[in-house]
Amino acid sequence: MPVRPLALAAAAALAAAAAALALRPVAVLEFRNEARGRTVRIVVPGGGPFSITYQHSMYDAPVTEEFVVGDRGDVVLEAVSSPSAAVREYFGLTGAGERHAVVRAMRQVVFRVAAGAPQRLRVDAAERSFLELGDHGDRLVLTADRATALQTWLARLFRTPT
Repeated sequence: MPVRPLALAAAAALAAAAAALALRPVAVLEFRNEARGRTVRIVVPGGGPFSITYQHSMYDAPVTEEFVVGDRGDVVLEAVSSPSAAVREYFGLTGAGERHAVVRAMRQVVFRVAAGAPQRLRVDAAERSFLELGDHGDRLVLTADRATALQTWLARLFRTPT
């Protein structure tokens, strides 16, 4: 049975759409735990926002740091929230209110997995504990990059769990 021109056109259009999706850039967070030889990659739809919530180690008060992935693949702190004036002052934030906008671009952010309550990473509606990335006291290095969806998929397929 001969292939119809309409079916060929539909298949070509579908293949072109799949290629376009595979080659579109996506933002990816990379958490490296060098002591354990583990790297976890997490896709950040649209480049963010994503947030990290934790108990401040000096003031034992909750803090939420809100980030996005910058156009150059940097991690950009956009806001800090805490009900504690001492925590806000620690960050150099002296205005009224719990949430303060900031703009601080960084090539990497270093965290220690907390000894007490673990930090929480929120990307979209998904939330992950830092204990999924390492044990208490482990050093985590957060970097960001922009990669194609195909590169991200291949990295997931051939590397450590993401």
